[in-house]
Amino acid sequence: MIAVCIAVGVGIGAASLLVNPLFLIAGVLVLPLALWLVRSVDRMLLALVVVIGLLPRFASPVRLGGFTPTFLDLALIGFLIAWFATRSRALPRIAIAVPLVCLITVAIATFIVGLPNGALTPLVLRRFAEMLLSLLTVWVLVAVWPTIGAQNKFVRLIVVVGALSALAGIFFYVIPDSLAATWLSALRIFGYPEGLGVLRYIRDDPALMQRATGLWIDPNAFGGFLLLCGAITLPQLFAARPVLPRPWVFICMGLIGLTLVLTVSRGAMLGLGLAALIIGGLRYRKLLVVALLVVVLALVLPQTRALVAHFSEGFAGQDLATQMRFGEYKDALRLIERYPLFGVGFIDAPDIDLYIGVSSMYLLVTQQMGLLGAAAFLGVLIAVFVSAARAWPVVRQNEAWVPVWLGAHAALVGALFSGIFDHYFFNIDFHVSVMLFWAVIALTQASTLLATNSLAPQSENGIPSTNPSR
Repeated sequence: MIAVCIAVGVGIGAASLLVNPLFLIAGVLVLPLALWLVRSVDRMLLALVVVIGLLPRFASPVRLGGFTPTFLDLALIGFLIAWFATRSRALPRIAIAVPLVCLITVAIATFIVGLPNGALTPLVLRRFAEMLLSLLTVWVLVAVWPTIGAQNKFVRLIVVVGALSALAGIFFYVIPDSLAATWLSALRIFGYPEGLGVLRYIRDDPALMQRATGLWIDPNAFGGFLLLCGAITLPQLFAARPVLPRPWVFICMGLIGLTLVLTVSRGAMLGLGLAALIIGGLRYRKLLVVALLVVVLALVLPQTRALVAHFSEGFAGQDLATQMRFGEYKDALRLIERYPLFGVGFIDAPDIDLYIGVSSMYLLVTQQMGLLGAAAFLGVLIAVFVSAARAWPVVRQNEAWVPVWLGAHAALVGALFSGIFDHYFFNIDFHVSVMLFWAVIALTQASTLLATNSLAPQSENGIPSTNPSR
């Protein structure tokens, strides 16, 4: 006991000298919570969704092992630890397994090929590892959503957390700019920027429309998050048994939709509109009427004239942001033409007249991983939609499955459409958006597996047989 007390005392004393004692106190308070969370997969999944929606850019105030992990890193690692410690079933066989393995392999290969192009900093290494971890987590997420009940729990989390994040976005949008900047700057201990730069405007001009960012810093990434949350929420408005009481679903969807408009993210708004058309066309026809009413109101209300004019300028290619995108597309095609097969990796371009970065997810993937990476990514998407086409005739017969299945696939289509104009869903600098994108793909696979397993021959113990001959 004396030896233990001495060791603990010396350890705490040394830590107090090397680390801010306030961080030690916080660690003592957080450690029991972390241990409680990691003992349950459901609790860690809750923590993961909360971090994605409400603490998206929070980073640890202290460095751990030479790195400064984000809250999402810690939540994701905790989720994987919880699953490995408590798993009761093997990883499932998913339709996207082969192209996803190919995508991971190409990503690693192109990362190695691109190492000579620049300095390998701990930040770049951490962000690339985060992307790989997000891709690998797809299998684990599908494994923890084997039933419609488990999938509905996740959808409920997305609806509630999405609404709370939207509420935060509205709050920081309506309060005075100076107060919003002061409160957001107070988060600098968690890696946030500070000063009036935390507020965003169209073309970064305070004389133009302000853009809602909430706690996301980037309005386009925030818009992409709201797009996915909104698309997953939309079918719940008309579902026979929604995941929340229907009035609450309408309130959550209203908050998400309003905040999405305040982000002025045109790609995300168009993506949500496309998702609504898919959901309405395949199942819930009333949604088409609602979507038409929203468009009419946007065109006639005086409060939305500036937004409509912003869309018109974009369609006509007249605004500066659209013209800059055209320039980025041209530069990206030059890089791809020069390095077509493997791209240039994730660090930097090898030539001084080239650069990595373009407002298009597809061009960015091809810049970094070449045509091989783009083909692997396309293979993942083809596998998703081929399996979806096969499963839909079965899914449509079970009303309990339809809302989750439709929401997940419509959200993916909306994200893929917005990816034409934005890059954050496959950009290592936006780990939160990348993680959420692949979580949606995991949800498409989990919801499709319900239909696939219902068609599979049953073994003697009632488990779907993996042998096609049985």
